[in-house]
Amino acid sequence: MSEGGSERGRDAVAVIPEFARPLVDRITAAGVLVAWNLAPAEWFVVDALVKRSGLDMLATAAVQAAARNRRGVSHARYFLRAWQSLPPAPAPGTVPATPPAGSNVIPLDRAQPRGRVAQSADHLAAALAAMEAP
Repeated sequence: MSEGGSERGRDAVAVIPEFARPLVDRITAAGVLVAWNLAPAEWFVVDALVKRSGLDMLATAAVQAAARNRRGVSHARYFLRAWQSLPPAPAPGTVPATPPAGSNVIPLDRAQPRGRVAQSADHLAAALAAMEAP
């Protein structure tokens, strides 16, 4: 008789491999507390996903997935399917797309430590000033 372990869980590794430590730390720091005892084959998949999509993308996807799940997430295995559907990380030096000319999107200036409301007020003031100028 089994003592509650499945075939998959019997070979699970409770120790987190070094390559995964930054990922686990980011997810845990965000308040998502899950079990990380994955099978060796699952850790192999996680390693490949970290190399393909990057730590930031995986951690963000895990935190978002945990937030969407009403019943809560108890095991890191829950994230594997979502991670496998993520795109590869952009190549180094890739510049984010900019809105087309004439768009009504106000770009965020992340260099300024000001909030979005203050930035929006500045953009509105500049637009009003431009309308009043002869």
